Amino acid sequence: MPLIDNRIDMPLDEIEIGHVFRSGGRTVTETDVVNYCALTGNWIEIHSNVHYAAQTRFGERLVQGSLTYSIVTGLISFGPPIQANYGIDNLRYLAPVHIGDTLYATAEVLGKRDKDDKYGVVTFLIKALNQDGVVVQRSEWSLLMLRKREDVEALVAASIPEEKVKEKSA
Repeated sequence: MPLIDNRIDMPLDEIEIGHVFRSGGRTVTETDVVNYCALTGNWIEIHSNVHYAAQTRFGERLVQGSLTYSIVTGLISFGPPIQANYGIDNLRYLAPVHIGDTLYATAEVLGKRDKDDKYGVVTFLIKALNQDGVVVQRSEWSLLMLRKREDVEALVAASIPEEKVKEKSA
């Protein structure tokens, strides 16, 4: 099994239940937290106020749970077969994420089902692990996918423009 296997680019019919995709790591920075506060308006004091956070049970500012989820889902790379986010179930925050922690992702294929002749839904158990191997977040994430390789190839072929030679004007 490869150490890093983070590209899901096969159609639903080729995905195997039980396969675990694994990412490399990404360290969460001060800049990430501040930019996320600004982007989302999530200025909750445990994330943005050093003095307040020092008084909490954690003793310091924490990374937003939704930022952790966003980073983790970005650590797994999804190719053209993925068509839409179908839903997130049982999202749990199991341990705090601190500024400076490094996150890794695993995505285990829990199940898959056909939706119709062209599309299906795959469900992954997504886990976020920190640098110590502690699972800090977990959820079940379902994605709408193309089922067949020929449909993926047709979509990709239709989306890539052909180069046109521009004629020189006189």
